[in-house]
Amino acid sequence: MKKKGRTKAVPKTTCPVCASTETAFKYRIARHGFDVFACAACKSEFQHPFPKNADAFYDEGYYTGAAAFNYQDERKKEYYHAFVHRARLKSIRRFLNSDLSAFGIAGAKFLDVGCAFGALARAAATARFEAYGLDVSAYAVREGNKASEIAGNPARLFQGDLTHLPRGQKKIFAPENFAAITLIEVAEHLQTPRVDLATAFDLLKPGGVLVIQTANFEGLQAVAGGSEYHYYLPGHLIYYTATGLKRMLSEIGFREFQDFYPVDFSLWAKWRKAWGDIHRIGDITRLWKMSLYHVKSKLRRNGQPLTSSYVLYARK
Repeated sequence: MKKKGRTKAVPKTTCPVCASTETAFKYRIARHGFDVFACAACKSEFQHPFPKNADAFYDEGYYTGAAAFNYQDERKKEYYHAFVHRARLKSIRRFLNSDLSAFGIAGAKFLDVGCAFGALARAAATARFEAYGLDVSAYAVREGNKASEIAGNPARLFQGDLTHLPRGQKKIFAPENFAAITLIEVAEHLQTPRVDLATAFDLLKPGGVLVIQTANFEGLQAVAGGSEYHYYLPGHLIYYTATGLKRMLSEIGFREFQDFYPVDFSLWAKWRKAWGDIHRIGDITRLWKMSLYHVKSKLRRNGQPLTSSYVLYARK
């Protein structure tokens, strides 16, 4: 008589945000060839499996626009982008207390993680922060430091990430050394967010602020978009909800959260940045669309924001 074999146990997929195993397949993103899983506990979504070498996305082609999945090179329009950077830095100062007395205004340290060519770090340096940037791309860091040198700007960029801090820079990347750390459209790229954001927590001074800009998948824009939502991209590994993100940060030790919909700066700053893309009369319609989106982001339906643009401030 043939013996019945044991059913092989299928390992459960763990959510990278809250570590729950209450996860299940949600979508196949056919246009990019990957699967998205959803977590029932924190409502986050994530690619499964992660790409074997996700950092390979960020080669020179990614930063110069030569790759299919790429970054918008802001160096040629840094003058216009600086309007948004300066507005964001003012918001950060308000959150920290305007005089930064708890941090020593002359030496308050600022770190932009995923800094690319360093435009935000350079803006922070001109705003009287001691500014640094961190990026996985050797190309972006090299070119960004060249731009800082040409501009006579003291911001310094280093290759690395929150999992692999730069070697030989222990004095700069020491515990409780930064007043502010920003991750602007970076958190979705993290492979180990709980580890990385715990490192950010350690690097911040008590009272310091972590700033995260990413899509909020509780927003109705993402819900309505389904698998066609534009944020499902090869290098975007995790798709957060505001609830799940704050839950994870609370468990790490952060407190006093402040949400911004859609962003932590004014529509006026967005207009001034967008002016760099206005080349003919017809382009002015972009300003109208931007304004409509900005206002729409302030509205709610059944308690949920109508759009998915989101910025979170978290205090240590």
